[in-house]
Amino acid sequence: MDQLPTLQQLEYLESGFEVSKILAHAGFSMEKPAFSITWGQIAEEIAHTLADHGLPPDRFEEDFLIDLVQGIQKVLQNDDVLFWRNCIRAYTSDQPILRALMNSQNEDDDEGSLTEQYENAIRLGDDEAYWPDGGASADLFDEL
Repeated sequence: MDQLPTLQQLEYLESGFEVSKILAHAGFSMEKPAFSITWGQIAEEIAHTLADHGLPPDRFEEDFLIDLVQGIQKVLQNDDVLFWRNCIRAYTSDQPILRALMNSQNEDDDEGSLTEQYENAIRLGDDEAYWPDGGASADLFDEL
């Protein structure tokens, strides 16, 4: 035996029909998508993800990037497209080739974290403000 629709479901149906009718009269086609993502936007998100990890696109073969885009297309068909940017970034970052390159870059860094922070501060021109001065009472070179 089929369940009878609830009063709320009937209200949704009636309200949806009325809204659809108004939009159709205004020229909106109910069959056309209201939301779309261009290939350019997908390319931009892939590029941002690669740049965030310091990986230029020319380090990858064209076939890899094409396979990546085809995988993203499948992800966007299955996932919530309202979070399409996050889906693209997550899918791109999870690729084994990218993970291997990201790990190899981290292993090449033989400097400590303080050296890295100091170099970043110098690039920003903020090296004096970044490293606090101990002041006269904390002079490390005071004679004992």
